[in-house]
Amino acid sequence: MENDILLWSNRDVLDLLLREKISSVVVDICRAHDIDGQCLLSFVDRDFYEYPFDHLKLGERKRFILLVKKLQRCNRDAMTELGLCDEQMLSNPATNINFLGTNLSHLSYNLHKLPNELSYERNTECVGNFTPDVKASKLKPEIWKTAIALGYVFLVTWVTAVVMVIVHDKVPDMKKYPPLPDLFLDNVPHIPWAFDMCEITGSLLMAIWLVVLFFHKHRFIILRRFFALAGTVFLLRCFTMLITSLSVPGSHLKCEPRSYPPADDLTVWGRRLRQAYDIWSGAGMSVRGVRTCGDYMFSGHTVALTLLNFFITEYTSRSLYLLHILTWVMNMFGIFFILAAHEHYSIDVFIAFYITSRLFLYYHTLSNNQALMQNDSSRTRIWFPLLSFFESEVDGIVPNEYEGPVTILSNLKDWCVQTFLDVRDSSMAKIAGTKLQEGAAMGEYSVVKLVDGIKRNLSLVEEFKNSRQRVVSLDKNIQACLLDDHPECELRHRNVAEIPPESLFKDLSNPPSPVLKKSI
Repeated sequence: MENDILLWSNRDVLDLLLREKISSVVVDICRAHDIDGQCLLSFVDRDFYEYPFDHLKLGERKRFILLVKKLQRCNRDAMTELGLCDEQMLSNPATNINFLGTNLSHLSYNLHKLPNELSYERNTECVGNFTPDVKASKLKPEIWKTAIALGYVFLVTWVTAVVMVIVHDKVPDMKKYPPLPDLFLDNVPHIPWAFDMCEITGSLLMAIWLVVLFFHKHRFIILRRFFALAGTVFLLRCFTMLITSLSVPGSHLKCEPRSYPPADDLTVWGRRLRQAYDIWSGAGMSVRGVRTCGDYMFSGHTVALTLLNFFITEYTSRSLYLLHILTWVMNMFGIFFILAAHEHYSIDVFIAFYITSRLFLYYHTLSNNQALMQNDSSRTRIWFPLLSFFESEVDGIVPNEYEGPVTILSNLKDWCVQTFLDVRDSSMAKIAGTKLQEGAAMGEYSVVKLVDGIKRNLSLVEEFKNSRQRVVSLDKNIQACLLDDHPECELRHRNVAEIPPESLFKDLSNPPSPVLKKSI
């Protein structure tokens, strides 16, 4: 390879692509986007899969990738000069981007490396897989989406409570259907207080999670994710509880279908809804007086413990490994207490842990790599509607950034002030709009009055013109009558005042002839 790759122009890059028999489609893209030598050295893996290379065939893409990787490996000094590769910086395998562009650093711990591993990494050749910034560039709180997620989890938990009442009423008879064989339950004796310990462990995990949520900078985003995942898992649990009714796992449990006195269906369902409300308000916890049967597949307590554990470990710093070990221990002990109390079969707990953990990992993997799903956005909306809706404004990994109490109070104060100003402005705008409407109505009334006045004045003018014409006609009739009674010569030498009054007020009902009017 040429050593002056930093000086390559677009023409030089095109000549290289033609010599290496790279696809003409790639050549046209490099020509259109003015790719020079420095651009080739700065290529990262995700660039090969995003615009404008997202429509390449597999063979075209792979040949182009191999060529660029070869250039980067042979021009290590040039990359160092450009700041793309630092010999003093050790690469972190947990955050390297592979050819698929995926990044699972949020699921990995930065473990301490042994000295021989460090020396090996120092001698390893630097390639183009330097770690890019994969944090999200836009993180809007979108409180309204969090409110929708909260409504979603409330609705799902209510449906779950109703289903728990239904499955309780159809629980198999303990005399006819004894407990099923279970590897764990058959070898561990029943511990009466174990289930209460499980719920106490869950309460401690919930307290830790609330503290993390309070200080986390992006609390609304992670709270929205918590609600979405919790609602989805418990919705799946509704189906598994209804499909198959397992027998009671322990003879110590007093489980039998409820008997309702003779009544109509409306009254029976009213009682069932009342029982569902008691379960829903008590969060399904036995320490709050809730006792249910038949809701075995799968364990809701295990779901709650696992979700809290995963969210705490995900949204706290990797340096708090003691906290993470503690939450994992509490999660495992909570599961042990469930089994020791003989409240669930082992399969219930195993399925609950597997489904909850897989959904958590799938959700976060997809939300952290949304750039890979641009070409499959329609299929993503179909199969993952909640993910597509709630994560539409999140384009990367949510960083673990925290706020102190002073900052939180300051932000809360600013939010309250901004809300007050918005409400005031909207109220003032509403009042101004009302005043404007009143002014417009008054203006319209004034214009109507003005038009009426103009019309009235015009009618007066017309009336004046008509009266003036009548006066002129009357004057001509009077003069004509005077000519009839007095000679013309006499009228020329006399004033009208000298004419006798009886001559002026004579009967004018017969007007003079037209000839006489013309002479006048």
